[in-house]
Amino acid sequence: MQIFLGFSFREHDKEIVELVDQLIASHAVRIQTGERLGGEQITPAVQQRIEACDALVGVLTRRDLRQDGKWTTHQWVLDEIAWARGKNKKVIALIEQGVEVAGMFGANEHLPLDKANPLQTLIGLSERIGLWRQQLGRTVKVQILPEAIAQKVIDEESGIRCRHRLVKEGKYGPWQELTAVPETGGTFVLINGVQDDDLIQLQVQHASKMWQSVATSQWIQVTLKSGGGGA
Repeated sequence: MQIFLGFSFREHDKEIVELVDQLIASHAVRIQTGERLGGEQITPAVQQRIEACDALVGVLTRRDLRQDGKWTTHQWVLDEIAWARGKNKKVIALIEQGVEVAGMFGANEHLPLDKANPLQTLIGLSERIGLWRQQLGRTVKVQILPEAIAQKVIDEESGIRCRHRLVKEGKYGPWQELTAVPETGGTFVLINGVQDDDLIQLQVQHASKMWQSVATSQWIQVTLKSGGGGA
């Protein structure tokens, strides 16, 4: 899983940003961030980073005090959130007390933030990331066998198509394209979004020929035999 962290680079926000960064990293996910901007607009490079992520956490801290006593926040973080939403990414905003966002977020899309006492916010964020990980599933590495077919799959000029689908509770999901990668020990594909109980089915097709596996459990089988030493 990969999460984009949007935040202010101002010195007085550094402490809370570091706490959020550490919490996200504790979930063993990769973190992407933006960049210091001379202006307020996010760059195409940052847009691409967001698109490459599964989710976005935006830290909306105070910026300028308005006449009505409310605070503005950092426009580029709002733009990063808007871009992530437009790409159907999972989003959560941590909104500092007093920041006015004019109903921009639904009940499940934000957490209130008290920088002086951020514990409850960090707990809520940790729970949300845990839920995201559960929803997104795991990445499973699968070896293609037999080797004769695996060699055909990695031949770019062969025109062979490799894809997979997941079977959830007896129901077949849609076929999805895969890219096979030759490594030491064999040819493998990476399958994302796998839940614990999913079965995996692979298919290789070339012109009128097709090779297809049965729906297979992702868990290994171990056969025990009698005999042998040890405690």
